[in-house]
Amino acid sequence: MQWIKIFLVLVLVASCARNIEPTADNINKIFTSKDFTFEFVRQTGHEESLSFRNDYLVYKSDKPTYRREISYDEVLLINDFIQKIVNLHSKSLDPETSSHYTIKNTAYKVVIVPDLEDYYFDALLKTLELDKIE
Repeated sequence: MQWIKIFLVLVLVASCARNIEPTADNINKIFTSKDFTFEFVRQTGHEESLSFRNDYLVYKSDKPTYRREISYDEVLLINDFIQKIVNLHSKSLDPETSSHYTIKNTAYKVVIVPDLEDYYFDALLKTLELDKIE
């Protein structure tokens, strides 16, 4: 019985995504899975996310969930956007009190706290035409 408890605890610990530093190499580890989520958490706690699974984009917010195919040009745009926020990552800001981005898959999780305003994520949604979803 005790071995079962130990085994379950080990499985739980192993199944959690490991926090890693926001570097290009670490983010590329997440991207290679081709099954990852890009979240934006505003200072208010409001969350929105873009998930990428098998060439599909899934947008989740307080509006209905939206799913569609993603083009290669959109992938390049999103990668460029993520590179910009990684370059602006601030180690002095706290993700608990600041707007922040999370890029994660089942194995890894990167938290990026850029010294930016919320409108950068809004601009990405506008460019991808996800801001018009009702």
